[in-house]
Amino acid sequence: MTEAIKRRVRTVESYVEQEVGTLSFTNAQSKLLHRFSEELAALGGPQSSSANAKACDGATELKRSFSDDQNALLTAYSDGLVSLLIFDGLQRITDASPPAQLPDLAALEERHDVLCLAGRNQILLKLVDNSAFAYDMDNEGKLVRLVANFKGGGLTVIHDEPTIKELSSHSGLALGPHTEAPYWCAVNAERGHSPSPSSLILSALWNPGLEPTLVIPLPPILEKIGITHSLALTTPNFQFTRSDSFVDGKGEDGRNVSILQFDEKVGWAARFNSYRFSLQDNASHLVARAYAALCQTIGEANPVKFTLTQESAMIINNVRALHCRDVIKDNRRVLVRIFGLSKFSSPIVISEDPLLLRG
Repeated sequence: MTEAIKRRVRTVESYVEQEVGTLSFTNAQSKLLHRFSEELAALGGPQSSSANAKACDGATELKRSFSDDQNALLTAYSDGLVSLLIFDGLQRITDASPPAQLPDLAALEERHDVLCLAGRNQILLKLVDNSAFAYDMDNEGKLVRLVANFKGGGLTVIHDEPTIKELSSHSGLALGPHTEAPYWCAVNAERGHSPSPSSLILSALWNPGLEPTLVIPLPPILEKIGITHSLALTTPNFQFTRSDSFVDGKGEDGRNVSILQFDEKVGWAARFNSYRFSLQDNASHLVARAYAALCQTIGEANPVKFTLTQESAMIINNVRALHCRDVIKDNRRVLVRIFGLSKFSSPIVISEDPLLLRG
C-alpha cells in the first residue's frame, strides 16, 4: 500500500469516528430521565395527547444538568453534523427475563415497560430537537413500532410462519443497508409527499442474543466515491418498490427520484434502500457508473456495530446514515423504535398532537 493510499484510508477512518458520538449519562441524570419516562408511561406513552409536552419538560430539565461537552454533542446532532448518537448509562426498565416465546404484538404494545422505553425514547429525541411522529400510511399511524420477528424469516421458525416473508422490521429477515421510507424526498415535502424521517431512535426491551444493529455513515462513502458520482446521484434517474410495512392500500412504487439531494441546511441528504432501489432504464452511463460505485462502496464499508440493551439507546440520522441487520437469531429480541422530525424538516402535517404526517 502506497503512503498516499494509507493517508486516504486514515482520513476515511477518522471521518467515520467523527460521525459517531456517545453521550454517557451520570447516575443522577439517568434517574431523572427514568422518572420522566415513568410519568410518560403512566400517561399512555408517546401516543397520548399530553406526551409531547411532558417529553419537552423532561428534556428541558435534563439539559440543565448536562455538562458543556454533553450539550455540545446534543447540539452537533441537532444541527445535522452527526450520523449516529449513542446514549449509555441509562437505567434498566425491568429485571424480568424475556419469556420463552415472544408475546403477540398487541400484548407487547400495552406493556408498561414498553411504554416506559418508548417514553424515554421520546424524551431523548427532544434532547436533539427532534419531535416524535408517525406517518398515516405506516404502522397503522402509531408512533411506537416494535421491531421483532412477528412474521417469520428468522433463524428459528415461529408458530404459523408464513410461506412468503414480509421484508420489514416486523420480520426476522436480514435487512440490507437502507434509510427509512418514504423515499420521495429527504428534507422538505414534495409532490404531496412528506419527507423521510429525520431520525429514528432504538432501544431494546429484550436482546438476549446480544444481536447488534449496524450503521453505515454516508459522508465517508460520498468522500470515497467523489463529487462527480455524488452529483450524478442527485439526478432523478432512480426508482423504488413499495415498502412491505405500509398499511394496505397506502404507499406506492416510486419513479424519477434521486438518491441524494443537497439541502442548504443539512448538506447532503440521502434516501436509499439496497433492496428496494434500482436504476431506471433510461439512465445515462454516467449515472449508472455512479450508482455502481455507490453500491460497491456501501458493500465494502465496515459498519458501526452497537448492541442495544435497556441501558442504552441510539439515534440514527436517517438522511446521513444507513442502517442494517443480520437475520434475527433469537426470536425474543424486541426493539422499541420511534421516528423523529428535525428542526430542518418541512412535512405535510395531518394532526399536531400526537404528530401525524402524510406519507
